[in-house]
Amino acid sequence: MLQVSVRSFSLMMLLAGVASLGLTTHARGAEKIKVFILTGQSNMEGKGNPVHLDTYKSDPLIKPTYASLKDGDGWAVRDDVFITYPSKNGGAKHGPLTVGYGTKGVDSIGPEFGFGHTVGDAIDAPVLIIKVAWGGKSLAIDYRPPSAGLPDQAGLDAILAKMQRKKPKTTMADVKARYGHYYRELVRHTKESLANIDTLFPKLKGKSYEIAGIVWHQGFNDKINRELRDKQYADYTKWLGMFIKDLRKDLNAPDAPFVIGELSTGGIPSRGDFQKAQAAAAKLPGFKGNVMFVPTAEYYDVKAHELYTKGFWKGTDEQKAQWRAVGNDRPYHYLGSGKTYYLKGQAFGQAILKMLGE
Repeated sequence: MLQVSVRSFSLMMLLAGVASLGLTTHARGAEKIKVFILTGQSNMEGKGNPVHLDTYKSDPLIKPTYASLKDGDGWAVRDDVFITYPSKNGGAKHGPLTVGYGTKGVDSIGPEFGFGHTVGDAIDAPVLIIKVAWGGKSLAIDYRPPSAGLPDQAGLDAILAKMQRKKPKTTMADVKARYGHYYRELVRHTKESLANIDTLFPKLKGKSYEIAGIVWHQGFNDKINRELRDKQYADYTKWLGMFIKDLRKDLNAPDAPFVIGELSTGGIPSRGDFQKAQAAAAKLPGFKGNVMFVPTAEYYDVKAHELYTKGFWKGTDEQKAQWRAVGNDRPYHYLGSGKTYYLKGQAFGQAILKMLGE
């Protein structure tokens, strides 16, 4: 198992173990913080309403862990799992893990909620989640990894002409700057968060840390990209492989376990070429045992989908109440199902733990 008490080993053995794992280590205190980076677009930001977990508290997938999520009538606040969300729209947020780290009000959740509870229950050391995500961002442009380079000149010229039709003063430099901008921001936000652990989380002051895993949940903007679709998303697979390698390199975490969370915003019927392309990235050379594709379609709330398609979200007061008990957004955001977001996060956490040997 990865998780051990460093008090049981000499410093030499500790450093040797870290070197063999290739994890980023910040050597100061005795007990290492396990750092997990959660990144992607709007479905990593999170649109879930935790009230839906109350609705489904007897569901076989929710019941085993439901009680641990509550503190009386409210939601539990963990004292061993912490989170910082520096890219949050409306201002950075940090604190102990509880509800409120989504983007739909103070009580919304994303995958971080299920993920944090899952890894926190399994790991004895303190856990820190660094969540960096922005809605509406593609891998083809916004998160484009450095290794992918830029499109050819003809492609750049076409994009410049298109942008200049809306903003005539747009330059080629402006076009090139778009590529990989959010990849660079991801690296910057992550490094700044790591550098400021003492300030953000006084309880963790003086402790060392290691990057113990990365979770990627993204894809909608690339799925609807016609050029990518016409080639069965082969470029997405290629770029995602580059993204994993580049991010590990830039964060000095060459072997950090990496989860690819399936984009399945229509449930199982939505599976197709794009999901195959995501899964294929986990099978690229060098990724065996340290990159996992994690399905999420099974967690899509079919009951919420039925109510949505019947128009209950805009129906009578009674129909609206039924809808609000299970959903609060559109299908491309998993209907805003708190149940779905929780179970996705739980699955991501279980995959990371498996790769860590927990």
